[in-house]
Formats: sequence, C-alpha cells, structure tokens
Amino acid sequence: MEKLNDQSNLLTGAKQTMAAWSKVIETYEAIPAAYKDFFETYIADDQHFPYIVFTPVLIKPKGKTTEKLIYDADNAIHILERNGSRVNAKSYPYQTICKVEVGNVLLSSWLTISGITSAGEWSASTIDFNTTSTRYFTTFLNKLRPTPQGVDNAKLNAEKEKFNYLSGLSFKFMNFGRSSLIHGEIVHNSLLQSEIREPILKIFGNIFQRTVSPTHLTVLTNQELILIHERDREVAGPQYGGVWQYIPLRSITSISLAEAANDRIMLSVTLSSSETINKLFVVSCQPKLESLCTQVQELIGQHHAVL
Repeated sequence: MEKLNDQSNLLTGAKQTMAAWSKVIETYEAIPAAYKDFFETYIADDQHFPYIVFTPVLIKPKGKTTEKLIYDADNAIHILERNGSRVNAKSYPYQTICKVEVGNVLLSSWLTISGITSAGEWSASTIDFNTTSTRYFTTFLNKLRPTPQGVDNAKLNAEKEKFNYLSGLSFKFMNFGRSSLIHGEIVHNSLLQSEIREPILKIFGNIFQRTVSPTHLTVLTNQELILIHERDREVAGPQYGGVWQYIPLRSITSISLAEAANDRIMLSVTLSSSETINKLFVVSCQPKLESLCTQVQELIGQHHAVL
C-alpha cells in the first residue's frame, strides 16, 4: 500500500509540473472557453489557423501570474489576459513595438512587450512562463526581431567573435552577448560594466554594501540597441540567468550622458514611448560612452533617412 501511495504522489507531482508548462493550441476546439468569443470575431472560417500559445497561472516569489493566450497575426501580436471571468485583450502591431525584454532565472522566464497598441495607447504586457516552454515563444521572437532572407552563418559567427574580448572579464557575459545576436546584425560597439556596489553600514569593523547597479552589457548593432544585465540581487549567492532588452533603432528618440553621484556617469536612452532607460557606469567609461552615443545618433539618422 505504501508503494502505491508513493507512486500516486509521484504522479501527482508530475501532473503539477506539467500544469506549469505552456502549450501550443492547434485547433479551435482546444481553445479554452473563456477566449472563444475573441477568436470567433478575429478568425474567419476560411482563414489559416493562427499560431497560439497558452500560458497557465504560475506561482512566483512575488505572487501569482495571470493566465494568458498569445496569438500571432500577420501584422500584430495579440495578448489575451484572464482575470477571473474577465478577459482583457491587447494588440501590438509589430511595427509599433518599442522594446522587447526576455528574462530567465532558473526555471522562471518571461517576455515583456512594450509599445503602442492598436488602440493608439502606450502599454506593456508581460508573459510569464516556465523556462522549459521557451521553444514555444520562438515564433513570436522571430517576428519581434526579424531577420533578412538568406542565412549566412559565417557572417553571424564573425560578429559573435567580437565578444571574445570579454572572455577574461566575464565569460558569462561573453556568451550573453554572443547569444543575443541574430542573422544580419553587425556589432558596432559593446561595453561591459561590472557590478557597482556602495557601503551602507559599518558594524564592528564589518562593512555592509548594497548593489546600486548589477553587471550589465551594452551592445550597439546596425539594427538595435541591446541591453543585457544580471537580475536584481534579491538574495545572496550566484547570479543565475539574465535579462535581455532589445530596442529597435527606430524606437530611440535620444541618447545622452549625465554626471551621477559618487563619481559615476548615467547613460539615458529615451524611446518613442517616452520611456527612459538609465544605465549606470563608472566615470572612467565616459570616453567610450561618448563614442557610443555618437554612433547611436549617426545610426538613428541613417535609419530615419531610409524611412
């Protein structure tokens, strides 16, 4: 009897684990009832069934997430969020998305989309999912960060090698930079800033410090500004995982530098959504940051000229 109970507990644990996985919806019948009204409006009988991913409620350190259904249309990504019996829908045209954020910490991952909705309002939506389900979001990421026709692996590998200089500084961030690139991107600049800490308390000769800025890597390509950083330090110990922010050059309205406290310098990037992203550096990075700002402004000008 004890063995049967053990097997039952194992099965229950397996079912609980599987319940946290996202899944692809392949038929109209498989769409949860709460969302069917939306699809009756947007999917015609003769239309090819779209790519749809369902993400269940997850229990995270900061609380429960919400259940979502993500639907890829030709020109927009639709995010349906369920709160009790109510379903809220937001649609983001791909061309008006200002920033894409991808993060993962062990088994916890997320995708955040920021931009102008089809209703003409600025908004942001976060999709939380178990890291084992990452493959289901590749279709969306390929639309959010499109690549040109034709694949040239040799050129991509050559661009990835531009991060080799980081091998002695941070092997982890060297790999983060390499993995952030897509086909067709040319790396114009990159700058690593190590974690910045400052003392907050001294007790019996022991100095306690806090992190004011995690380790981060700034990458400028011909298509986007890529900002990569470690997760915020919530607990002591190794920093697993990371956060990637992908900002299309068309979304950047300005970039500037300003002096910050304690002999540091702040890089500020303002987006067309009016959001400003700030990155803290030590003052010795100022010459490299000035060069980066000049390159960003030149690329933005070239991009707008083409448009």
